[in-house]
Amino acid sequence: NSFIFGALFGFINSAQQIYVGIYDLGVWFPVAFSAVAVTMAVSSFLNSRLVGRFGMRRLSHGALLSFLAVNGFWLLLTILGPNPTPFPIYLLLFALAMFQFGWIGSNFNALAMEPLGHVAGTASSVLGFMSTAGGGVVGAVIGQAFNGTTLPLVAGFFVLSLIGLVFVLIAERGRLFQPHNRPV
Repeated sequence: NSFIFGALFGFINSAQQIYVGIYDLGVWFPVAFSAVAVTMAVSSFLNSRLVGRFGMRRLSHGALLSFLAVNGFWLLLTILGPNPTPFPIYLLLFALAMFQFGWIGSNFNALAMEPLGHVAGTASSVLGFMSTAGGGVVGAVIGQAFNGTTLPLVAGFFVLSLIGLVFVLIAERGRLFQPHNRPV
């Protein structure tokens, strides 16, 4: 979870430089910043409506794979396409990535607490600290890598989504979309 949060913190560290420095949004920076936050809010709301029907694993694993796919496409476009990526396309891809983040964050936190029922409160505090501190460090690295282009942010998102997938595969013993502990 720290790596996925690192992507969010990397964006927060780079947002003004990208929106104002690259795309010259000026006073429209808060509007563009908020537009992405709205997609995360919609995602969280939809998650609350769908998690009972499809389950945390299906939603979070699907969202992580979608996060990876969006970020992979975004990285290829950033490397091979026009520099900078036209703002509407940049904003659309970023909003799609962060829409997935809305499902990833809440469901992975809940999955981490699943086996810890009797100490879930303490475990949640520890997980929150680790996610925030680890994500802050990773996000700072992404923010410091800013070079006047969107490439460090987009590459950071892609690499962090790959790392996140590796850790999920380890935690789930290679079985995505399936219950970890089947009822007896």
